[in-house]
Amino acid sequence: MLTAERMYAERGVNGVSLREIGAAAGQLNTGAARYHFGSKIGLINAVFEQRMVPINALRCEMIDALIADGETRSVRRLAEAFVHPLASALGDRGNPTWYVRFAVTAGDCEGAAPTRAAQQEWTSGFDHLQHLMIDALTDLPAPLREQRWRLFNSFVAHSLADREALLEMPEPPSWFPRELFLSTVVDTAVALITAPVSVATALMLEGAHR
Repeated sequence: MLTAERMYAERGVNGVSLREIGAAAGQLNTGAARYHFGSKIGLINAVFEQRMVPINALRCEMIDALIADGETRSVRRLAEAFVHPLASALGDRGNPTWYVRFAVTAGDCEGAAPTRAAQQEWTSGFDHLQHLMIDALTDLPAPLREQRWRLFNSFVAHSLADREALLEMPEPPSWFPRELFLSTVVDTAVALITAPVSVATALMLEGAHR
C-alpha cells in the first residue's frame, strides 16, 4: 500500500499498473497486488482507509469540541477542522509523505472511497463537517453553498498537496513554517468559502432560476 500510495502520487492512477506496483514493492509475484486487493480501485480504497482512520478520528474530535462550545456556525473553526486533520498526514523536511498528493489524484476515480464518503465509517467526520459548513453559510444563496464547499475542498487539498511536494525538494523556492502555512491556508479557505456574491453572479443566478 505504501508503494502504491507513492507511485500513484508521483505518476497518477493511470500512469502505473498493479504489476509495476508489485514489482516496485519487491514482490516476486508481480500479481500480488491484484491477489490481495482484487483491482486498482480495491488497492486505492485500502490506502484511503489506512490513512483516513486517524484523520477522521482527529476531525471528529475537533467537531465534537466546536459543538460543545456552541460554535457550529463558526466558519473558521469548521475550516480548521477540515484543514488540520488532513495536514496531520504531511511529513516534514527529511521525512517526505505522499498521501495528500495521492488523495488529490485518486479521489475522483469512479468507485474510489471519497466519491462514497457518507457510506464509509472512516469518513464520517468529513460528511458531518460538510453538512455543518453548508448550514453555516447563511449569507450565501442556497444554490451556491455546495459549489463553494467544493471549491473550498479543492483549494485546501491542492494547497496541502503542493506543500507535500515542496517537502521533497532540497531547496524549495518558497517556504513558510508549518503553523504559519496552515494558518494562511485556513485564512484563505475561509475567505474563499464566504466571499460575497457579486452583482454579476447574483444576476446570473436569478436568471438561471427563472
